[in-house]
Parts: sequence; C-alpha cells; structure tokens
Amino acid sequence: MIQLVPMTNAEYDSFMEVSMREQAEGQVRAGTWQAEEADEMIRNLCDQFLPHGMATPNHFFFMIQDEDSGKKVGEFWYTIMEQDGKRQLFVMDIRIYDEHRRRGYATQAFQMMEEQAREMGITTISLHVFKFNHSARAMYQKLGYVGEEEMMSMDLGFE
Repeated sequence: MIQLVPMTNAEYDSFMEVSMREQAEGQVRAGTWQAEEADEMIRNLCDQFLPHGMATPNHFFFMIQDEDSGKKVGEFWYTIMEQDGKRQLFVMDIRIYDEHRRRGYATQAFQMMEEQAREMGITTISLHVFKFNHSARAMYQKLGYVGEEEMMSMDLGFE
C-alpha cells in the first residue's frame, strides 16, 4: 500500500524541474513545439498554471510513499478546475521512479486520487498522455480511462 504525502518545498522544486523539462521534451517529440522555443513555452505555461508555485489554489502535490518501507517511490500532481459548470480533476503529472516501476504504485495512487475525487463530488477525471507513451496509456486504459487522442478521461459514475 501507499500513502500520498504532501510535498515539501524542496521536493516541489526538484519535482517541477524534472516535470517541466520532461513536458517540454514531450511537446518537442510530439511535434507540437520547436526545440528552440520549448524552454520559453514551458516557463510561460508554468507561470500561467502556477502563479503562486506550490501555493497556487486547487493544485495538489504529493510524494507517493510505500507504507511498508517508508520509501518515496514517486510524485503526483493534480488540479481541480471548473469546466462547463462542473468541477473536474485533471492529472497534471505522475512519476514513479525507475527503480520502483511495475509494482502497482501508480495504479494505487490513481485509485486513492479517484476516491478523493468522489468524496469531493467530482464526476470526471481527465489527463493528457503523449501518444508515444504506450506504457502509461495502457495503465490508464486498464484503469478505465478512455480517449482516442492525447486526452483521456473517466466518468466516476455519478452526478
């Protein structure tokens, strides 16, 4: 089992450095951005989405921690937003460290997040996944997320 433990400021800084770099690289690989513009584009997006950093309202940053060993095995970021008059949760990033992959940690983190969403009355969870990220797409589909392109979502089954 896992716990979702709020990030410290230092963990947030480290997480964001890697998250933003990987997002920029993914946009370039997907052909959405040009390599020479990627750094500026990702900084602009970060400034837009997180004007107050980790303290930006409705953004939640967690370390994924194995309960048995106490080891931190990954990181998780999601936000809650309003769209079309409904609150929905959007997964911004999840990362399981290489040495801890394929042990069910991401699945457990998603299940915990889905339960939290239900408790908050949120009916839809959405996420973006690059087409070339086949292992992540497979996990999301296994969990019930659907989508043809890079956007996937799941209806939690109640209104």
